[in-house]
Amino acid sequence: MQKQELVRLLVKLGIRPNKLKGQNFLVEDDINPRMIAAADLRAGETVVEVGPGLGVLTRELLNAGARVIAIEQERQFGEYLRKKFKGSPLSVLIGNAVLKIPELKLPKDYKVVSNLPYAITSPVVNLFLTCSAGLELTRVPARPSKLVLMVQKEVAERLTAPPGRKARGILTVLIELLGAARIVKRVGTEAFYPPPKVESAIIEIDVRSRELETADVERIMKVVKFGFSKRRAQLKNVFKKYPSAQSGVSLLASAGINGTLRAEDLTADDWRKLAKFISDK
Repeated sequence: MQKQELVRLLVKLGIRPNKLKGQNFLVEDDINPRMIAAADLRAGETVVEVGPGLGVLTRELLNAGARVIAIEQERQFGEYLRKKFKGSPLSVLIGNAVLKIPELKLPKDYKVVSNLPYAITSPVVNLFLTCSAGLELTRVPARPSKLVLMVQKEVAERLTAPPGRKARGILTVLIELLGAARIVKRVGTEAFYPPPKVESAIIEIDVRSRELETADVERIMKVVKFGFSKRRAQLKNVFKKYPSAQSGVSLLASAGINGTLRAEDLTADDWRKLAKFISDK
């Protein structure tokens, strides 16, 4: 959607973009086709879209033959989408995505394709990958086979950071545990109206270990979160306080991990081995 057309539509709907809510609308035409190509959609496939806004990406998803479940927090946008795409295979859920995602009735095979509101990137990715809504343990029925997301560029770099990079974090390990991520395209601020203060990127997450039980993911991620609790400290100093009969150095050595490394240095397989060793004790 061109900028002039977008501005006219916003005026017609009586909407003023709210930057605090991440309402920066895409106006560069070649971005959404890149997302559709990365998603590798098949006709009839179910796609969850979070934060559809005015439905520019929604239209591309429907044109690709997808059945779309769109979650939109703003009622005004949600009602607009229902009218605009009436008669199409689109379901619009109005409300907070973090609350709505655990309620979704999803098929075994589905994908997530979204220009995400940047403030909710981490909780949304976490919900779909862990199939859990935190302490309440409300389950998402299954993990998606793929997520294609527009996110803040710094977040994209963090989620794809290899071992040894300071940008690497807890969510990076979770993604690596279940699959792999790559940056598809970097997107400048000029691609949006109004232009945000930060650059963006399209990220593709392929989920390969969909059979990994939620309980196993939670067990491994509990150890990962503990390891990252003091991310600049050597692991031997972090894990000396882990509730275990062994000392930190002994615990790590038994799992074949060098205690002088930091959390950012370990691969997902390292964390899996360490969590298995801990649980076996």
